[in-house]
Amino acid sequence: MAPSCTLNRYLLLMAQEHLEFRLPEIKSLLSLFGGQFASSQETYGKSPFWILNIPSEDIARNLMKRTVCAKSIFELWGHGQSPEELYSSLKNYPVEKMVPFLHSDSTYKIKIHTFNKTLTQEEKIKRIDALEFLPFEGKVNLKKPQHVFSVLEDYGLDPNRIPDNPHNIYFGRWIADGQRELIESYSVKKRHFIGNTSMDAGLSFIMANHGKVKENDIVFDPFVGTAVYL
Repeated sequence: MAPSCTLNRYLLLMAQEHLEFRLPEIKSLLSLFGGQFASSQETYGKSPFWILNIPSEDIARNLMKRTVCAKSIFELWGHGQSPEELYSSLKNYPVEKMVPFLHSDSTYKIKIHTFNKTLTQEEKIKRIDALEFLPFEGKVNLKKPQHVFSVLEDYGLDPNRIPDNPHNIYFGRWIADGQRELIESYSVKKRHFIGNTSMDAGLSFIMANHGKVKENDIVFDPFVGTAVYL
C-alpha cells in the first residue's frame, strides 16, 4: 500500500455566479492536476468560502491557473466563529510552518476581506493590530510584499440581515488568484461577430475545465455556431 500524503488545508474564495458549476469545476481541475477533492466541510451551497484539503501547494497553484469559478486560494492557518476562536486556532498552528514566511529578511502585508459587510479603515486596523501575537519578524511593505496574509470574514448571504458579528473568520497566506480576468478579456461584447446563440465567455471556460481540456488536446464541438467555445 502506498504511503498516504499529508493534506494541507486551503481556503478557496469563490465567485458568486454560476453556483451550480463551481463544485464540478473544482473537482475536475483537481483531478486533472493529480489531486483529489477532499474536504471536511459538510456542504458548500452558496457560500463563497470553501475549505479544501490539497496534497501540495503546486497543485493549489495549478488549480488557480485554470479556474474561473474561484477568485483566490489561501493556505489556511486559522479558522473560528469568533475572534477568540480564530486566535486560539492560530496559536495551535505549527510554528515551523509559519517561520519560512515570517523571518526577519522577509516583507509582508495583511489584508482584510469581508463578505456582505463593509468595514471602516479604523475597524480594519483594529483587526490587524489584534494579530500582534503572531511571530512576524519581517518588515511591512504595502506595495510589493513578498508575502500577503488575509483575514477573511463571512457575514452570511442576506444583504438585508447583516449580523453584527461574522459567522466565520479565516486567516491564511495568499497563494494565487484565479483566472477571472479572462471572462472580461474574452467577453462576447468584444467579439467582432456576435450570433444569436453566442455563449457567455465564462461558461465556455467552465465547460473546458469540466472536460479537463489540456494544451494540444483535440476537441470536437458538434454545434460550432459562432465558435465561442472553440
